[in-house]
Amino acid sequence: MAYINPDNLMIDPSGPGSAYHYSVVSNPPPHPSIMRSPMPEYWMLPDRRRVEHLPRALNYTPPMETFPPITFSVHGWPGVRIKDLLKDQVTVDDPHATPMAHLGWRTTVINLEWPGYARRTFQDPQIARIDVMTAEGPITRQALAKEVAQTLQHFHRSAQHSTIAEGFEKWSLKNGVRPSDVVLLSIHYYRTQWIPEFYVFE
Repeated sequence: MAYINPDNLMIDPSGPGSAYHYSVVSNPPPHPSIMRSPMPEYWMLPDRRRVEHLPRALNYTPPMETFPPITFSVHGWPGVRIKDLLKDQVTVDDPHATPMAHLGWRTTVINLEWPGYARRTFQDPQIARIDVMTAEGPITRQALAKEVAQTLQHFHRSAQHSTIAEGFEKWSLKNGVRPSDVVLLSIHYYRTQWIPEFYVFE
């Protein structure tokens, strides 16, 4: 009878610590947001967990954007978790870059456009006006990602008092999706506003 040394057992032979895992994380895929094509329905994270694309109207898809997007990645892998941004537990790649500096704007607008929620004409919690030019200079990539995360956190709190439209229950922020379930890949400019590309844990 053969005996196996428990110290040599690996529960998941392709998980963290394996040669396969390191081969994957050391060869991240191209960022899908720069392809100027619709975002993929699903995205795989470095730990092989799958996230699902938050639906967007056709006029808010990369082929319709005004100019190239601002992307977010960590260690070369596209995407950053909202919960890590809120807790200051992650640094995005090229964090000190100022991706809006060349635009010459003082402020700009982020609009979450979360599906299933009615828009308000006054103080819409899905919309945030942010400073492009701050006291320290143009807003950085890291600070921009944090602004998106905080906007989602604020809207999540507001949505606890709102009802989502029929057919969109899967994306409800009241009884389902939490900020900790969301991954930010990029933001895209459509005429007057920046709209994030979010993915959600299944």
